[in-house]
Amino acid sequence: MNTCDICHVLVIIDGTNEDVLEVVELERFDKQKFIKQLDVPAHTDPEMLDRYVIGPDDVAFISGFLSKKIEFNFSAKGYWIEAVKQDA
Repeated sequence: MNTCDICHVLVIIDGTNEDVLEVVELERFDKQKFIKQLDVPAHTDPEMLDRYVIGPDDVAFISGFLSKKIEFNFSAKGYWIEAVKQDA
């Protein structure tokens, strides 16, 4: 995947059956801040192409980057940041 063709999104999954419930675009993506916040191994994934779990300690951080307000419910849903190919 060419890194010019990707964007990062928040993926929300159902905690019971793991179905994708929603994909929320990040309004902006500050790679260095995300690497620090999510403890990304920058030497093995410098472009953050893998998936990274969002936990309760990340809510305040991630909320500032979302294109809409999300009510996080960690007992019923799972959340992660993922790189996806942008539509042309």
